[in-house]
Amino acid sequence: MAQADDKSESFADRIKLIGGLVAVAIGVLAVAVIALFAICKDHEDAGTIASAAGGVIASIVGAYFGVKIGSDQTKNAQDGLKQEAAKAQAFAAHIAPADADRILEKAQTFAEKAVRS
Repeated sequence: MAQADDKSESFADRIKLIGGLVAVAIGVLAVAVIALFAICKDHEDAGTIASAAGGVIASIVGAYFGVKIGSDQTKNAQDGLKQEAAKAQAFAAHIAPADADRILEKAQTFAEKAVRS
């Protein structure tokens, strides 16, 4: 079951990546076409139009990659938390029943301190 989730998740991630790139490409292309049309109509203001279009294109691309990097880092952090939780569960499975209550209290204390810091 976990493999099916991983496959669908990676497929969904690929769709999001491709969709995002297509949206950015369409936005950049639209701004470039508008800028080229404006430059052809008014040669006197070509430099102003080109620099404004360049600023818009840079903003679109920068925003896309900023969001992409942020979401990738969030996903990596969540994956790390899942791995650590799995390790903790494996360790907990090997605790002697007589020591379980004492160890759970210590774990709760450590967890509360980690959240506060």
